[in-house]
Amino acid sequence: MRAVKLYAPGDLRIVEMEKPKPGPNQVLLQVKAVGICASDIHYFRDGGIGDNVVTEPLILGHEFSAVIAEIGPDVQNVKPGDRVAVEPAEPCWQCDLCKQGDFNLCRSIKFCGTPPHDGAFREFMAYPASLAVPVPQSMDFGEIAMLEPIAIGVYAVDLAQPVRDRTIGILGAGGIGISILQAVRVAGAGDVYVTDLIPERLRYAERLGATRTFDANDPKVVDKVIAATGGRGLDIVFEAAGENEAVCQATEMVRPGGLVMVGGIPRDDFMTVKASVVRRKGLTIRLIRRSNRTLERSIRLVLDGQINASALITHRLPLERVVDAFEIARDRRDGALRVVVEM
Repeated sequence: MRAVKLYAPGDLRIVEMEKPKPGPNQVLLQVKAVGICASDIHYFRDGGIGDNVVTEPLILGHEFSAVIAEIGPDVQNVKPGDRVAVEPAEPCWQCDLCKQGDFNLCRSIKFCGTPPHDGAFREFMAYPASLAVPVPQSMDFGEIAMLEPIAIGVYAVDLAQPVRDRTIGILGAGGIGISILQAVRVAGAGDVYVTDLIPERLRYAERLGATRTFDANDPKVVDKVIAATGGRGLDIVFEAAGENEAVCQATEMVRPGGLVMVGGIPRDDFMTVKASVVRRKGLTIRLIRRSNRTLERSIRLVLDGQINASALITHRLPLERVVDAFEIARDRRDGALRVVVEM
């Protein structure tokens, strides 16, 4: 079978590997589509994220769809031929955090495409059956892959509750920002203001329900957002840009006593804020760690038409053009939100 391995920053290669076989309680997934996330770009561009460093060739990818090719012994929740969404995080189920339901914070978590665990950019992979969730045959494979970032958006909104009628800011209109935008709309938010550097992304945000959008390059962007709220400031700000400047802007845009939700991954692994701003405002700052038990709900929201999964996909390329796909995503070319590689 073919797989895509990262050997060094910018060095992606299509290689041949032995096709795996599923063991007990496992399925053999035939991977159909894989989205390129910002974290994949960190590995592709820099060779790591913080203290997670690629030291051996690694298969990236954690936003993916698949078909069940085979089932191992004792598998009952799926059957060959099923289309599935896949939870990319495998918790240990035994640690104190897992026992209290915080599976995304598991002390021994295995996450697809994070060293040393290979991800989804391969034609077949053996995987725990319990983490494969059947979806209707009518769902497009690209849409199914987008359920992973949507689940993050839904989880981020869960963490920020109550959201109904609140004035919301979203800094960064990439795949996660657009997922948060749709999820806050489902949750009944009031006005939603979105900033980004890329005009095409702002147009996507407007089509998907943003009240107003703002150019993040504008030196007056903070003042303009606050003015749009009548000088009050935002109730909740979601940072999804992965830039420390956006974190600082979030603390400046939010009202006293407000909430800042940080979801981006900074390239230099540091996050700083102006102490006088956050102290005088008495802010709450909360970090978003992937998702937790929101995949099934995200499937229902997409099937019910409340969230548009296909809206996240701006580019689709075949496996043979995987390097082009990563370069488009890295450079945010042509307003790229999510670039999907069809296996």
